[in-house]
Amino acid sequence: MFKKISSTPIFIALLLILGLLIGSHLASAQGIVPSASGVPSCENLSATECGDYEINDFIVLTINISRWILGIVGSLTLVMFVWGGVMFIISGGASDKISQARKIIVAAVVGLIIVFSSWLIISFSISTISDKQDFQLKDGDQISQ
Repeated sequence: MFKKISSTPIFIALLLILGLLIGSHLASAQGIVPSASGVPSCENLSATECGDYEINDFIVLTINISRWILGIVGSLTLVMFVWGGVMFIISGGASDKISQARKIIVAAVVGLIIVFSSWLIISFSISTISDKQDFQLKDGDQISQ
């Protein structure tokens, strides 16, 4: 009489909605791409309009992109924690559903460990590079030692 509804399409739909909400907010690349710090070589144009980027600008771009990606992945990890918790609560004591919820939560913990490890690697790389130069990030923070 009743058809069993799979939770996978619902989960995929929620992820797509979340992606659209985040993507529409972050569609502008103004916050990611830094302005050029080189000396403008074109008349009446800024260094950014001329394309006079220096190596410092590409490092800042890489830092901004890594922050953006880590933020998205961290958000998805939170979604997986919530999804695993909901699955655990609605399991009704069924051992197969409890084990499925536990697998989701364990996968979220592993994902969180990977995200923090990536952040540590990126942070270490930035601090190593910034011993030689100062970098101006998009939010006005300056990396210097």
